[in-house]
Amino acid sequence: MALPRLCASGARRLAREALRAYDALAFLSRLVPPRRGAGAAALTASVPFFPLAGLVLGLAFALPPLLLLHTLEPAAAPLALLTAAWLWLAAEIWATRGLHWDGLADLGDAAGSGAQGERFWAVLRDSRLGAFGALHLLLAYSGLWALAAWQLQQGHWATLILAPAWGRTAALWLAALAPAREAHSLGGLARAGLTPRLAWGYALLALALLCGLAAALALPFWRVPCAALGQALLLTRMAALARREGGLSGDFLGAAIQWSQLWFLLLTV
Repeated sequence: MALPRLCASGARRLAREALRAYDALAFLSRLVPPRRGAGAAALTASVPFFPLAGLVLGLAFALPPLLLLHTLEPAAAPLALLTAAWLWLAAEIWATRGLHWDGLADLGDAAGSGAQGERFWAVLRDSRLGAFGALHLLLAYSGLWALAAWQLQQGHWATLILAPAWGRTAALWLAALAPAREAHSLGGLARAGLTPRLAWGYALLALALLCGLAAALALPFWRVPCAALGQALLLTRMAALARREGGLSGDFLGAAIQWSQLWFLLLTV
C-alpha cells in the first residue's frame, strides 16, 4: 500500500508544479489563457517557473524566423536575416503584449528625468512617453534587432531560444536584490515568491549555461566572466536605484528583462 500512496502523492505534486508553470506562462504571455480564479497568490507561487516560461517563449519566438529562412531563396540572405530578426522581435512583442517594453520605457523616463521621491514615481506611472523613455526603447529595440540578426547569421539558434529565459531569470535576481515598494504590486508579488536559495541556484545554473555555450559555440572563454560581471553590474545598479526610491516595482523587472536579454545576446554572438 505504501507504493501506491507514494505514487499518488508524487502525481499530485507534479500536477501542482505543472499548474504553477502554467500560471507563469499565462502571466508572462498571451500564449495560454489565465486559469479561472488564479490571483495574486497564484502569481507569487509561479515565480520560480519564470525561467521555464521564458524558455517556452524562446521556442515560440524562434519559430517565425525559422520558417522564413527555410522558405526564402539563399540569394536573399542579407535581407532575410534582417527580416527574420524583425520577426523574432515582433513575436516577442506580440506574445508578451509589450509588457516588458512598457516597463523599460517608464523606467527610462523616470531615471532619465533625475527626479527623486514621489516625483520619480509620478514620472514612472505617467502613461505618456517621454524623450528618455523613447531613447531607451530605441536603443533596446535596435540593439536586439541587430544582435538577433547577428546571431542568426552565426546560426546560433540556441542563444535566441535561451535569451528570453535569461531575461526572466534576471528579473528574479533583481527582485532578490531589492525590496518591493508595495507588497501587492507586481514587484511585491514577485519578491514574495523568491528565496535566496532559489536566486543562488539560478545563478549557478546560469554560470554553467554560459560555460556550456562558450564550449559548444567555440566562443572566447573571457566572455563567460564578462557576461556574468556585466549582468551583475546592471542588476546592482538597478537595485541601488530601487532602494533609493523606496523599492522596486514591476517596471523595474520589465526593464531588467529587456536589458538582460540584450546583454546575453551581445556576449554570446
